[in-house]
Amino acid sequence: MYNTLNVLPPIGVSIPYLGNTGVLQERISQVIEATKAPVPMIVQGGLAAMSFLLQDLVDVEKPNGQVVPPSQFFVIVAKSGERKTTVDGLFFGYLNDLETEYEAQYDKEMAEHELKMSLWVMMKKKLLKDITYNGEEDIHALYEHEKNKPVHPARAGIRTLTDTTTEAALDLFYRESVRSAILHSNEGEEVLSGPAARKLSMWNSLWSAEPIRVDRKTSNSFVVNPRMTLYIQAQPSVMQRFVTKGGGNARGIGFCSRTQISYPLTTQGTRIVEPIEKIPHAGYDQLIKELFDRNIQASRDPDFQRTKISFSLLAQERWFVIANAIEWEICQNGRFADFGDHASKLADNIARVAVLLHCAGNGIQGEVSLETLEDAIQLCFWFSNEFLRLFQSPSEELRDYYSLLNWLNQKRQEGFRYLKKNHVRKYCPNSLRDSGKLNIILNILLNNGEIRMGVIDKKSIIDLYPNYLDDMPLLASVLQS
Repeated sequence: MYNTLNVLPPIGVSIPYLGNTGVLQERISQVIEATKAPVPMIVQGGLAAMSFLLQDLVDVEKPNGQVVPPSQFFVIVAKSGERKTTVDGLFFGYLNDLETEYEAQYDKEMAEHELKMSLWVMMKKKLLKDITYNGEEDIHALYEHEKNKPVHPARAGIRTLTDTTTEAALDLFYRESVRSAILHSNEGEEVLSGPAARKLSMWNSLWSAEPIRVDRKTSNSFVVNPRMTLYIQAQPSVMQRFVTKGGGNARGIGFCSRTQISYPLTTQGTRIVEPIEKIPHAGYDQLIKELFDRNIQASRDPDFQRTKISFSLLAQERWFVIANAIEWEICQNGRFADFGDHASKLADNIARVAVLLHCAGNGIQGEVSLETLEDAIQLCFWFSNEFLRLFQSPSEELRDYYSLLNWLNQKRQEGFRYLKKNHVRKYCPNSLRDSGKLNIILNILLNNGEIRMGVIDKKSIIDLYPNYLDDMPLLASVLQS
């Protein structure tokens, strides 16, 4: 029997420190210290930036010989107030500035190009008109004129998309010859709940760097093949709807199995309130600028070839051990018995993340070391544990918990603060009207800080806003009702 106990990382460990990534880990540590935001959210932000900037510059040569892009799909589930926007700005702020500067320069080039084209078209019309009178001489001049047609300025080939539809993204990829893109969504509604959620198979193809053919009835068909990073930040309510309504389909077609998902514990209530300013890091900004410029050069060089990053011999051996251990755990009673879809992409994601970490720390050169691969293994298994936690079938108690919590949230929206326990027992979801079961779930809600309970005049009262000062007139009116 194959023993995987000492091969795979354990469940329940903290997200690892990335000790072999140079300025990336320095930046991650800096952002952790400055924001006190959840560490997984910060790590995902740094890796999303690296995936976006490296995916068109390098290929991953996996130890089994397959060549894949390093592109990553990230989904972070976090409530409002977790400083998602602040973390975004610290990882993507300078990159956004570079894109804005490039777009401004491109607009100037386009204005100059359009002027040249207008003059060129005007001259062409004149030559066509002159042919009628002068014949052969002007035909030769027309041929020479065609050779001097102004060349359309090339775009950067690298684009950030925000909350776009699938159709709009495909059209943009074609019109602007996009080679590398990131879909960056701060709320996740458009991707996880909107029209894009019904075309998740397209994102699967982009993750694998497979060409996508778009057939149009009223215009020319076309093929696009950009490399794609997803960086989706979603509210818990959005993610819950996605999992309950569309998650089965998303898992069935493989979108979730390709995605590194996390729902970390909140840090709210533990943070010291201090000014959060722009914290410079010259090394990180230099890396961003260097990679951005290399993407520009790649898009303008017709002979550009991506650098293939492979693994050292020790790293190759270790990867095969991990890949086989993952495969073994898909069997009955194994760690991935009900998650074969996820397990089938885990070793692939480990290889991709290892290359991102390697290039962040060592540049676009050399081989992935055993130490860097170990960082990737620990990190990807942390995300794997999150996947198992989020997608495992909920227990009856957990279903009852969310059922009652949703009902109480509805009461909050209706303007209620205090409820008599007898009223809750009478009108709550049918499955909870048994007093014993209701008491168990109410105690869990109480321990989680969702409600406060007390007995006044022999009446059990539930407070839906436990952190607020008591409203004595309102409480008195509820007791008298």
